[in-house]
Amino acid sequence: MFGMALGCCGAMAARAQNSRWVDPYIGSEGGGHVFVGAAVPFGMVKAGPDVGDNTGNGGWLPEGKINGFSQTHVTGTGGGAKYGNVLIQPTVGRVSAQDAGSLRSGEHVEAGLYRVRLDRYATQVAVTTSSRAALYELQFPRGGEHGLLIDAGHCLSSYPNQNEDQRTVASTVRVVSDHEIEGSTSVAGGWNFQKKPYRVFFSVLTDTAIATQSGWHDEQHDLPLKVGDALQGVKSGVWLGFGAKSAALVHVKVGISFLSEQQARANAEQEIVGFDFAAALAKARHAWDAALDTIEVEGIDDTHRRIFYTAMYHMMLMPTDRTGENPAWHSSEPYYDDFYAIWDTFRTSGPLLTLIAQDRQAGMVRALIDIYRHEGWLPDARSGNSNGRTQGGSNAEFEITDAYVKGLPGINWEDAFKAVQHDAEATPDDQRMEGRGGIEDWKSKGYLTLEGVDRPGSKQMEYAADDYEVALLARGLGKQAEYAKYLQRSRNWERLWNDAYEEDGVRGFIWPRHKDGSWRAKFNGAEGCSWGGETFYEGNSWTYSTFVPQDNARLVAKAGGGDAFAHRLDLFLSNKDRYDVGNEPGFMAPYLYLWTRHAAETADHLRAILAASYNASRSGIPGNDDSGAMSSWYLFGVMGFYPNAGQDVYLIGSPSVPRTVLHLAQGKSFVIEAKGVSEENKYVDHAELNGKPLDRAWFRHGEIARGGTLVLHMTAKPSAWPTGAFPPSASDGVQEVAEGK
Repeated sequence: MFGMALGCCGAMAARAQNSRWVDPYIGSEGGGHVFVGAAVPFGMVKAGPDVGDNTGNGGWLPEGKINGFSQTHVTGTGGGAKYGNVLIQPTVGRVSAQDAGSLRSGEHVEAGLYRVRLDRYATQVAVTTSSRAALYELQFPRGGEHGLLIDAGHCLSSYPNQNEDQRTVASTVRVVSDHEIEGSTSVAGGWNFQKKPYRVFFSVLTDTAIATQSGWHDEQHDLPLKVGDALQGVKSGVWLGFGAKSAALVHVKVGISFLSEQQARANAEQEIVGFDFAAALAKARHAWDAALDTIEVEGIDDTHRRIFYTAMYHMMLMPTDRTGENPAWHSSEPYYDDFYAIWDTFRTSGPLLTLIAQDRQAGMVRALIDIYRHEGWLPDARSGNSNGRTQGGSNAEFEITDAYVKGLPGINWEDAFKAVQHDAEATPDDQRMEGRGGIEDWKSKGYLTLEGVDRPGSKQMEYAADDYEVALLARGLGKQAEYAKYLQRSRNWERLWNDAYEEDGVRGFIWPRHKDGSWRAKFNGAEGCSWGGETFYEGNSWTYSTFVPQDNARLVAKAGGGDAFAHRLDLFLSNKDRYDVGNEPGFMAPYLYLWTRHAAETADHLRAILAASYNASRSGIPGNDDSGAMSSWYLFGVMGFYPNAGQDVYLIGSPSVPRTVLHLAQGKSFVIEAKGVSEENKYVDHAELNGKPLDRAWFRHGEIARGGTLVLHMTAKPSAWPTGAFPPSASDGVQEVAEGK
């Protein structure tokens, strides 16, 4: 798949400069919905343009007028919008918030920087950020009345008059001095059905004196203001004039906070000292270099290097680190928000961060547990300091148990178990917000019914997998009774397995049932693809009939054995109406051949899917990037191994990078060498792990956690490898739990 550029010297020289390979436009069109603007890794501020009708999930759209630049965005998301708070727009002459938009030219974006020309105002705008503040450099034309519009009531909107739509409920602005404006905005709704509004406070600081100011609130406009004056309403804002004789170059710093205006100002002044744009940009680039240097790739061409490091970049935009910025409770624990959504990221993003950013991932897991302590539920998705939009199971269980079996430090495991057990037992008041809908049927009947819950087919499979995570954590903590209980419940997926149903010569599918036990009538395996319907979410029965990550050995047996299951996978993966890599439930499917003696077909399908689905164009991501989930799946695919999330097992696929070095904790490294790899040489002929022959297509976390080397000798023809044991499964008696620390 990769264009080969053998020789490692160029890659080594690029260390500490990997941010230069990032192209934030990749995935910005074609449904990727990635954020286009300036940010630092996991930063609270994502500053960028809001365009057109303000319905772009990340603010940016390829066409349309730039209405201004807001400080908060999400990335890679579908559905209803979120954020787009505290919009500023440089102007020449007085304008209104309803008519401040400008066409653009010369747009440029890179890691930590967004730059554009606003043609209407002949003004160059550049923005860079720290974690909690943005710094704008505005190059106005000489002459004219240079100004700045601040719209405190602005937010992004997708579905007017629906509960997924955001709506501003209050906003305030106050003139603090001739160099500072402060205020706040309160917004409800959005993608996660937010009921209690979130509130964003801001402080806008300028290096140029404000000569005049006027404001508006709701229907009243052009209100004269002086220092100390404040306006409030549902919609409010100010227009600032710097004077006809002001300098053409103006710097504007915007700090935000979820606590207070005072904290917003402190964030701006502490994180960006003064108004030195070059220094702030250099600091942002350094942050990205430090994050991206955790993986080195050698022997690939520049195009694929761009794809690789942009994928890493996208994976590190969310969730957002809001430690110390939690308005709901005080805690010594880390606080992260914008888990948007764990349903997407638990499979690949969390496990990759566990390898290359152990402390960061541990902090996220600690934050999840602390949310449970104070709100009573783990989130399956969270944004704006509010749980919401549960899409399937309660998949924080995967994040927590994955951290346990891989020994992440500093986590209270007893509290962790209380949290996951609560998810497994309690009935939520609103299943859209948290927990497991239909849990009473799950506990009493062993299956979810068509009458009891929406999308029972996909939720059935997820609940079973979630319960296995609860079981593994219980076993590791010595809770044998709980281990046995949840292990048994993890087998409930079989209760919706209909052996009698046959489609395209394949027998046995997940098929929803009614409360009386009867199967749903008029069913077919492709029903429910994409966004779902009555039975499945973002997949279909072909997809979910392969989703048993806890017990793939049992799945293969139920499907008729290795040959029959491999044939099923062939029919599934080669048919775009059945398999969609753009939806996460099918992420593991190409690797399932490893539970058969057809392991070479993993290479065939994986290479084909990656080549067809990812590229360096603006449509180079197959569907919503989903907070980096699509990007991290790509990264594992080209590096040549894949995590069975929530377990300590990695599966070996088909690497297309000749040499990869992952920098682990405590200065250790894990190296993957793909000897002789090329587009033709995609099969593993034989392998060594840590200097010893490896006859199996998998390895455990403990085998690499202290540093190690995996050497894969690649060939153009399928070989007999692997000849050893299949990867572990719950039913084969070899699954073990690493000792949590």
